[in-house]
Amino acid sequence: MTTMKSKVMRRVYYSFMLSFFEQPLLWVGLVLGGSVALFGRLTHVAAIWHNFVKVPVGSVPGYIEQTFAGALSRGEFDTVLVVLAMAILTTVAVYQLARVRFVPRWQMV
Repeated sequence: MTTMKSKVMRRVYYSFMLSFFEQPLLWVGLVLGGSVALFGRLTHVAAIWHNFVKVPVGSVPGYIEQTFAGALSRGEFDTVLVVLAMAILTTVAVYQLARVRFVPRWQMV
């Protein structure tokens, strides 16, 4: 009886772990955290924030475009790829969280 119970519970634990690792937000969070850490390694975040704060509010999109184009022209492709990955993963995370928050329980299958 004890061995049968332990086999059943082992399968329940395996099933729980598999369901945990199938969550898309887990993987989005892990990759987003890694890309933020890599971005911190590749750039000096305080200098970026200091420059960003000095830009007038109306010209922020132009400043971002100019900075992005400048990074591409200087050959900083790894930084550009990390920034793009962070933007895409943030969008996916917001979409997934909104989907979880606003979908009624009976529709989540």
